[in-house]
Amino acid sequence: MPRFFVKKTSLSDDGKSIVFKGSVLEGPIRKGMIVEIPVTEAASIRMKLFDIVHFENQKDPSKKVGLVVDFDVEPEALEIVLGLNICEESLNIVA
Repeated sequence: MPRFFVKKTSLSDDGKSIVFKGSVLEGPIRKGMIVEIPVTEAASIRMKLFDIVHFENQKDPSKKVGLVVDFDVEPEALEIVLGLNICEESLNIVA
């Protein structure tokens, strides 16, 4: 199963998406795949990957990849995920 290590979570410039900056731990990750975002030990939010960006000028190699998750249709989930401040954590990615 593809996994992604999140080093930092930030709000996108448009305020409707979250960017998980980090690195791929295993497997191929593509746009359209589903990111499982843990909310509690037993619950998670499943969101579709809107885009994958590469930060070529990023000096820290652990933050060279960004997974963009669009919350335009679920703005309440955006607030929940931002409040989690996910960092130093791995996320599962499913097809």
